[in-house]
Amino acid sequence: MKKIIFSVICMMTLFVSSCSDMLDVETSREVELPSIGQASDSLFYVLGIMQAVQQAADAYYIQNEMRGDLVDVTVHSDLNLREMANFSATASNKYDSAYVYYRIINNCNYYIANRDTTLYDGTYNVTQSEYATVLAFRAWAYLQLARNYGKVKFVTKPLTSLSDIENDKSEELGIKEIVARLADEGNTALRRYSGLDLPYGNGVIGSDYIRSMCIPVDVILGELYLEAGRYAEAADYYFKYLLKYKMVASDQRSLVELSNMWDLNLPNDFLPESSGNWFPDNFSLISTSTSLDGRITYLPMALNKFKGVTSEIPKLFGFDYYLTSGDEDATPDEKYQAKFMDEQQIVPSSAYKSLANNSLYYYTSRFAGHENEKGALSIGDQRAKARVVQRSNVGGVDTMEYQRLFTYAPQIILYRSSTVWLHLAEAFNRMGYPDAAFAILKDGLTTNLLTDTTYITDGTKELLTGRYPFLIGEGVSIFSGTGGARNYGIHRHGCSDASGIDGVYSLYQMDTEVLRKLDEIESMFEVTSAGSEDSLAVIVNAVEDLLCDEYAMEFAFEGCRYADLMRLARHKNESSPAGYGTNFGGRWLARKLAFKNPVKNLEDEQNWYLPMK
Repeated sequence: MKKIIFSVICMMTLFVSSCSDMLDVETSREVELPSIGQASDSLFYVLGIMQAVQQAADAYYIQNEMRGDLVDVTVHSDLNLREMANFSATASNKYDSAYVYYRIINNCNYYIANRDTTLYDGTYNVTQSEYATVLAFRAWAYLQLARNYGKVKFVTKPLTSLSDIENDKSEELGIKEIVARLADEGNTALRRYSGLDLPYGNGVIGSDYIRSMCIPVDVILGELYLEAGRYAEAADYYFKYLLKYKMVASDQRSLVELSNMWDLNLPNDFLPESSGNWFPDNFSLISTSTSLDGRITYLPMALNKFKGVTSEIPKLFGFDYYLTSGDEDATPDEKYQAKFMDEQQIVPSSAYKSLANNSLYYYTSRFAGHENEKGALSIGDQRAKARVVQRSNVGGVDTMEYQRLFTYAPQIILYRSSTVWLHLAEAFNRMGYPDAAFAILKDGLTTNLLTDTTYITDGTKELLTGRYPFLIGEGVSIFSGTGGARNYGIHRHGCSDASGIDGVYSLYQMDTEVLRKLDEIESMFEVTSAGSEDSLAVIVNAVEDLLCDEYAMEFAFEGCRYADLMRLARHKNESSPAGYGTNFGGRWLARKLAFKNPVKNLEDEQNWYLPMK
């Protein structure tokens, strides 16, 4: 534990190399503790914390993606990746690193213990937003520890010497206890800082770059409470964030080209009119890519190792982002194409491709006067086609698949607007409002729901005009059901044209989707939902599975999949329909990951975690 916890990062910026290595606690080397009394001192120290978060990025990513169901290994994958993928990783695995999170925590603890939070410029507290940001970083790191290791040492004081470590009596806590300590208790409770803006606004050099790595307090509070199963509180903070920043689920849809639309046997009412600007050899279904849109928090990795922390993730997917072409005459596109490699170590999984390919695409008739006629096509979820590109290998023999998320910018995404909206849907669903959750997928939360008679209940209308006033007061102007800058359903990102999933005439309806998912659950797990006295729980579980599928398509390859699966499985274990039997969440997770041939029985929750070094 000594080597995990002990680290105080020296003052640094993200733009130069510095003493980022862990200090050797087995020597008698003196540690010079930095002063953070002045604004410039504290800024440099927080930049050091941010660099520690960057240094955790690859481990965070691999821990979440390799143990999830969206990626798989290849013949080129090294042993560390294979062990992560099949749950045989030992403490010697290079990606099994609690240290990278404790390094963040210990430096946050030092800042929290030493930063003077009583400094004012007139009536303005000059440290409050920065202080809250450090609390958010610490909470994020503890959230990752609890997800990966179960019960972990909960340390709140900075450990700056060997004797501090040897005398540390910190207790081990699980996620629910950790959330209570971080969010609710004492002067450092995150709840006290709800609603604060991010620090480092105008006047700070590189402020946009710095602020991109900051985690809004209300977002991390929502994440903590959702993880702990405190759903109403999670929804409270997601709502506060969405309302404060007027963050709608905008009309983002994935760019896809179908090389020959005539071979697809598309129905006549889907084809564009003869006067339209469409061509059969370049038929673009929809207009924009969702890969990086709506970013809230992300970790921009350095462009090369001389400028800061780099990432190996692009290369593991078969794209050598940092390759420098020796051909000075090569065009930018030739240099870009040269970075693709045949030796991929991580590829999209068969489970991911199957889920995408079996999704329906919803559309509205293009014939004038038939706007209420809706259809559905078996052409798959277009987000997968936007994120995965097919290329021939060097010899031109085999077709290889590359995900495109890292081919233009080496960055690890932590939170997007879609994260907040979909996690709000998860919270609403578990609160007993599955129709509110489905509305976030289908129509978006807009004032149109107040007159809906198809699937929105009176209870949900009261919810959205009461405790969570999306559709009343200030919310009306933000979440109106009219105009272009309004809320839209997130499922449209990959499975709808401009209005295919909207409204009463769409073939994408809650009862249809729930019944389809119930049939799937019953066939997989040999359970029955018919005649259940716990019908709401049955619907909640089915909608939760719809959300799980949406997470797969919306957040594919972003580094959050296993955390999502674990959270859903744990909540299913805590509350599932009576007819589904005990440990349904464990059986559900084991079934999701069975194709990876895990060496451990994933029905047992103890086997979900990594060994602590």
